[in-house]
Amino acid sequence: MDATQFTTLFHAYGRATDTPGHLAALVGDDTVARSAALEHLWSAVIHQGTPWTATPPVAVAVAALVHDPRLTDADLRANLLGFLAAVAKAGRSADDLDDLAAPDGFDVDAALAAVLGTDAEDEIWADEVLGQALYARALLGCHAVVPTLLGAATSALSDPEPAVRTAAAHAVGACLAVSTEAAALAERLHALAATAGPDERAALVLAIGELGLDTSGYLDDPHPGVRACAALAPALADDPAATGEILAALADPAATDTWFTHRPPQLRTRTRFTLVAAAIARVDDPDRLLPVALAIAPIASRYTISEEWGPLLRALFAGRASGPLTEPQRRYLGALVANADLWDPSHGNARVLFRETGLPYDRATCETLAREPA
Repeated sequence: MDATQFTTLFHAYGRATDTPGHLAALVGDDTVARSAALEHLWSAVIHQGTPWTATPPVAVAVAALVHDPRLTDADLRANLLGFLAAVAKAGRSADDLDDLAAPDGFDVDAALAAVLGTDAEDEIWADEVLGQALYARALLGCHAVVPTLLGAATSALSDPEPAVRTAAAHAVGACLAVSTEAAALAERLHALAATAGPDERAALVLAIGELGLDTSGYLDDPHPGVRACAALAPALADDPAATGEILAALADPAATDTWFTHRPPQLRTRTRFTLVAAAIARVDDPDRLLPVALAIAPIASRYTISEEWGPLLRALFAGRASGPLTEPQRRYLGALVANADLWDPSHGNARVLFRETGLPYDRATCETLAREPA
């Protein structure tokens, strides 16, 4: 690697002159430095999913390191593959950058060179034209390196460690969203799934689904987590059997937390959160959605308002007019009233949510509403 290139590249916290040292630490013996290097990748180089101009060349370097014989730690290799997946996902935004493109005749490199090393360097992102041009460059760069990232991820599907193969499947799915090689690699993912354990098989099935391919063959898998992951495939969005599998899984939403020893990397939060979102997206019949809502209400907390019970409240009360509540609305509101943890006068998000759905955020008043006949 040419470390000098990073003198004109940026990450989330400024110029990326410290990045080569972190990359070197990934293959070093200092565990503290290696941990700091991973933190650097996730917090600075791909900050909360946002790429910077340093992101593409770093991703290429990491892709080369994934198979470095010095990386004997399987968890480290899996972590790096997760980073590659995040970069590939950032590249998905590079299809339409007309709004970010620099004006004709604007020399991005000249404008950047004029401020580097001056007091104006800290104000680069305040310059709307230059800042947007650099952001567009970062996105396009991520898009351009996807074939390299895909090569590294595909090779890692042969890793001896299941955790690494799982992360590789996630990265393959992320990369192939901007590639044309989905069908060929899907055959390999199917072959791996045939002998994989439930955790790895679920991740492989999710990756196949990310490729836009049919996963209906896994809807009768012996493991409930694999069946649910198959049902989540976009290609099965209108499939009654897949929707039925999602609803069946949510009959006991707490059980979904026990499905996996290591949750598939595609499921960034609790499995049931993803299933609830899919159920809401696919089911527009309140009576059919109600059992999911009633199962969620007792185990929900004030902290899961955005992920489960809040979206269900919006879905069941969508377009509500004044007057008595419908039977599904009345029963779900009653279930929420029964969960004391959801009622806190200082809970601003809940207050806003209830206002949006035409309800008072007051437990006693809602209890009265829930008891009124439909």
